[in-house]
Amino acid sequence: MLLDRQRVKKVKTELGLTDAAKFCGFVIHIPGNDEFIARIEETPFSIVIGYTPVPYYAIKYSRYDKAVKAAKKCDKYTTVIGYLFDLADHYYVGINSKSGHKI
Repeated sequence: MLLDRQRVKKVKTELGLTDAAKFCGFVIHIPGNDEFIARIEETPFSIVIGYTPVPYYAIKYSRYDKAVKAAKKCDKYTTVIGYLFDLADHYYVGINSKSGHKI
């Protein structure tokens, strides 16, 4: 799901954000650790996953389905896909029951 302007506006409204909030992409959140996926490196023998507590450093996906596919590689933890918004002075990760996807 690539968010068009109408959907971004609807999500902002649902999350209580102003029009000034800039959608940055979908991020993979690990609620149990309160961390985000920052790096995924695959080799024929292993998958290396890097984590960050800062949403800005998370991998930002422009498509929801790509975020879900990447989240499935992180089978060690339960993950949730969230919307990352830039609010100028801080970042906001929104997860709601309709958009949040528990993997």
